[in-house]
Amino acid sequence: MHDYIDELKSHLTELTAEEQLDVINFYTEYLADAGIETYATAVDKLGTPVQLARKVLADYSIKASQTMDDTGAQTQSKQPQRDVRTIWLIILAILSFATPVGLIIPAILITICVVPFSIIFSIVVTIAAFFLGLLLMGVILIGAGGYIIFTSFWAGVLVLGIGFTALGLFLLLLPIFHWLTVNGIHLVSQLFQKLYNFLNEKNHFGKRV
Repeated sequence: MHDYIDELKSHLTELTAEEQLDVINFYTEYLADAGIETYATAVDKLGTPVQLARKVLADYSIKASQTMDDTGAQTQSKQPQRDVRTIWLIILAILSFATPVGLIIPAILITICVVPFSIIFSIVVTIAAFFLGLLLMGVILIGAGGYIIFTSFWAGVLVLGIGFTALGLFLLLLPIFHWLTVNGIHLVSQLFQKLYNFLNEKNHFGKRV
């Protein structure tokens, strides 16, 4: 049993020391109360330490995300990274416990959740290309206008005006693009969290305690 707990702890380094202690104390007490003394019996009951650790990490990541949503403590600069991490941990947890046959339903549901992510990603890439085009056009036209103005004043002013307009549009629309990206990723993260909770309730994977 101690080997199982020690191995579990080695896979929980992403958690804080306090969180690790809570997890280790919980599962140590659980195994002791269940009379489980061997590594093999612990694996049969809880899955391998790697599997259990992935589920624990997903649980903590979801809990942290939901807490930040409720309190409004999650900053937009950190939110996308946390959401992507939560999505990844959920996928790992689901795939870790699912058997080849039992994987069918989770795989279908994951695919359904991936569809909006793919759509959002495509939209983000398209908009990003548009924004990059605006930025490059603005910079190039401003440079060209600065050169032309010495040979043809009004033509140079016109080119400079178009260049500054393109650059202004880029700066004006950039916050909107950032908002759409951040909230799009957050929406996908919430879909994956609902999927994870649904599979947990239906016992399609890993919830053995």
